[in-house]
This record gives sequence, structure tokens and C-alpha cells, in this order.
Amino acid sequence: AQLLSLLLPLVESFARARPPNVLILLADDLGVGDLEAYSASALVPTPAISALSAAGVRFTDAHAHPICSPSRYSLLSGNYVFRGRRLSSSWGLSGGSQLLPGQRTIAESFRAAGYATLLLGKAGIGGEVAALPDELRRSTEDDRVDWLLRRGRRLADGPAQWGFDESLSMVSGIQSPPYAWFNGSVASLPRGSRCWGTATHATRTGDWVSGKFAGTGLRHRRYTPCGAGDGHDGAADWEGHMADAHVAQAALGFFDRRRRARGPQPPFFALVATAAVHAPFTPPDRFRDADIRTWVATSEVAAPRRLHVPHSSMVAELDAVVGALMAALRSAGELNETIVVFASDNGGLSCATKQHGSWRPSPETPAPPFEDVSPERSGLQSPLCGANSSAHLRGHKGDLYEGGHRVPLLVAWPAGGVPAGGECGDLVGLTDLYATLLDLAGLAPPAPGQAADSVSFKRRLLRPRDGHPARSDLLVPSPPSWALRWSRWKLISLAHGSQRATELFDLEADPGETTNLLPPHNVSGQPPRASGEAASRHEATAARMAQRADQILGRGVSWAFL
Repeated sequence: AQLLSLLLPLVESFARARPPNVLILLADDLGVGDLEAYSASALVPTPAISALSAAGVRFTDAHAHPICSPSRYSLLSGNYVFRGRRLSSSWGLSGGSQLLPGQRTIAESFRAAGYATLLLGKAGIGGEVAALPDELRRSTEDDRVDWLLRRGRRLADGPAQWGFDESLSMVSGIQSPPYAWFNGSVASLPRGSRCWGTATHATRTGDWVSGKFAGTGLRHRRYTPCGAGDGHDGAADWEGHMADAHVAQAALGFFDRRRRARGPQPPFFALVATAAVHAPFTPPDRFRDADIRTWVATSEVAAPRRLHVPHSSMVAELDAVVGALMAALRSAGELNETIVVFASDNGGLSCATKQHGSWRPSPETPAPPFEDVSPERSGLQSPLCGANSSAHLRGHKGDLYEGGHRVPLLVAWPAGGVPAGGECGDLVGLTDLYATLLDLAGLAPPAPGQAADSVSFKRRLLRPRDGHPARSDLLVPSPPSWALRWSRWKLISLAHGSQRATELFDLEADPGETTNLLPPHNVSGQPPRASGEAASRHEATAARMAQRADQILGRGVSWAFL
């Protein structure tokens, strides 16, 4: 026993000498109000995500960009979005990804350190079709997608070029063409391709419908499949409602192959980007034999009904995915040696967006049950809205108010000293994960010129109450507009012809951003304590944005403080 007690520290030291695995779970359009770990008003039980929160540190002031593509670029590159190919990010297959030549991704940095790298799910930063004919480079996105699916079937700028050894990905998720999976750079089209088409309507049941429409008005809409002459935009066997089931199965297969392999395996860096909870809200009825459907009772007095709430069901599906992956890591004996990060790519969705439902064309339902939207089912009273995805915050996805970009962020790593049940109120961004994860893994920091906007918060992650936050300010770009956070203050600068500071909030006194402290909105007649600093910070931030805008757009932009 004495010998064992002497050897145990040596064994533990040897175990720690192996770098940890890294698993990033990135949800889509998930707000802090959607999770029990962040909001008492959350309606959907999320036990797996709550368990992850209890196992690590929960950040309460973490931020992404207000929409998905810029956030994904920033996570991969460690840069604010305007440092990439386009000022406000890249999307689809129009001229390359947001990553510029020479920008090294976080996956490339981990791969250079001997890690196996994996991307599963939505890529969402644009890309390029391989061997595209010159005449199609000046054509529409639809034409390029059609050629890719029918003839080319390969990507020239995708996960394989971004540092991922393996990937099963969607270029733009479940919401935009091409509706197909890509194994590395190659489209998976075992049954060929076809036209799907898309359209959305806020109907009585809040349905999302794929296809072509004719007629006017909700009651007179007619659904028809794509015509024979329409371009192809997806795989013939595309099943958008099964996207996260495919993602989870691919992740479980990856873990299982490692478990069965002979000999020691290299550590892994895996980015698993779910479809949940982005529209179209088409969750399966079951996930791994568990019923995930979420129901709500209507308030109709005469004939109350139970309605299926597709958005809430996707929250339940997301939690089931997290639970399945955590169980697999635990079963493989790798959970304690894996840094697990859970986050969302932007703030939660508005009520109006969440009313899109889960109807899909089938032989049993060849036409959607279009009806006029009743007062009960419009606005904030619709039972299809579920909880307020922004909780107590103002705004939703796409907004520069806190609800648009403040996101859940959980980090757990028991063997690495991350305290269980910890909470940190520091100002941090998804951009900071690049430097932080390299730091946690004991690897070299980003090379000079790389990950320019990423700051490691390792010290505060391990000791949330010791010392000072890693950041004193944080920029939330939504070019050409932006928000800037520092101390208790938040400045919003919107582009209306010229760039002007339009709103200033004291978040400590006014967390709901209800009182604009800039004139003429400041009715007190007294200038806010931060007004002078706000002006100088606006000037400095505007100069950074304007310089990059001039490089990309080739013209001057006016940026002034009100």
C-alpha cells in the first residue's frame, strides 16, 4: 500500500503528460432562455446540458456574433469577422470561404501538435466548388450548386482545406442548398440529386414547407414539387429532420473506432456543430428510441388542444445528442481526459421565427393545412413560441442587443482542474476559444499574426474568482454596424449612411437595455459618466472597422460619434 501511494503521483503525472482531447459542441441559434442551466423560465428539460454545466464552469457573459456564419469563422480563426474574406462573412458557394489564404485555423494548430481532427455538422463559412467551369463562376449560386451535384461533386475550399482530417459536413446547414452531406471534400450522393426548393409561411400551425408554391394568400397557396426542368439543389435521399441523428451517429462511430483500435491513439480535436435549433424546425419524433416530442396545451376555453412545438422538440433533441456523446466518452474511458466546450453560435430566436413548424410533404399530407393566423397564434401569445429564448435580455438573433449575441458557454474538464459547478461572469467571446484551448492543452500559443482577436481565459477558467478578467473589452461586429462592451458599459454603433454611435447603456443598472444614455434620448439632461470614454472608444473602434472596410470595399466610409 505504501509503494502504491508513492507510485500513484507518478502514474497521474504520466497520464497528464498526454495532451487532452478537445470536443466543442456548437449549437445553432440557441439562446440562454432555452436552457435550464441559464434560465428558470426554460420550458424544455435539458438534463444532459445541465449535467455538463454542473461538471464544469458556466460563463454568464459570453458572446458570439449576432448571426451564425461570422461566429463560426471567429471560432475557427480566432479573428473578428472583418479580418476575413468579406466584411460581414461568407456564405454558400460564392467565391470561397471566409478564411483568407494564410489564416491558420484552430484545427490546423491542433493537427500540427499531433491531434486527430474532426468536423461534424454545419460548416457555415462558405466554400468553393472544385473544377467549376469559368462560365459558371459568373453565374448564380443556384447554377453552381446544380453543377456541383450533377457533375463536379467536390469542394475546393472546405473542411479538408481547413485542417480537418475527417469531416461529415453540410456547407450551409439544413436551411440552405446544397442539401447534401460531404465526406471530406466529396458529396455523398448514393441516389443522385434532385430539386427540393424551399419556402416558409407563418401559418396557423406554424408550418415549414419545402417545395414550390402558387396562388396568393395563405388560404389559396398550393404546394407542388419541383418541375423536371428545375436545377438540382440537394441529394435525392436528403432527410433534413435526421441531420442531428446523422451527426451523433458519426461522432459515436468516431469514438468507437478509437476504442477498438490497437495501440495508443492520438488525442483528438472535434467540432460537432448541430442543426438544432435552426429552422426549419423538423425534428424527428424519436432520437435513439426516446420520444423527444414536446407538447403544449392551448388556451382555448371551448376546445383546448395539445400542440406539438417543433422548436422545443429540437431543444430536446439537442440535449439528447449531448447526452449520447457524453455517455460514449464515459464508456470509452475518455471523458475525464476531454475538454468539453458547449456553446451557441448566436443568440436565441424570436417568437415569430419559432412559429415555423414541422410539416413535410408526404403521401398522407400532400398539401399543408394553410389557415389564417389567429390572434392567439401570432406574436408573443402563440403557444408555438415556447419560452423566451433570450430570457431577461433584450433582442434576439441578428440584434446588437444582448439577446442577439450573449450565448451559453460551458467548459468542463475534470482531470484538468476546471472546477465543477463553477460560475464566471467575465466578459469572453467565442473568438477566445482558440487561444484558451491551446493554452489548456499545454500547446504553443497562436503564431504571430494568427488568431489576432483571441485572448486566453485559462487562468480565470481554472480559478474563476482569482485575479482579474482576461479581457477589459469585447467587440461584437455586425459590419458595418457593431457593439462594444467594456466595464459596465455597452455602446452600439449603427450604419445609417455614415457610421454613428446610436445607443449607450449601463448594463449594471439596466441589464435589459431599456434606457439609452446618449442625447437626445437621455432625458436626465446630465451626460453619462462614460460619455467621454464612449466617444474615444467609438473613434478607435470605428477606425479599425473603416480600415478593413476600405481594403475590402475599396472606398471610404464615414464613421462619426453622435
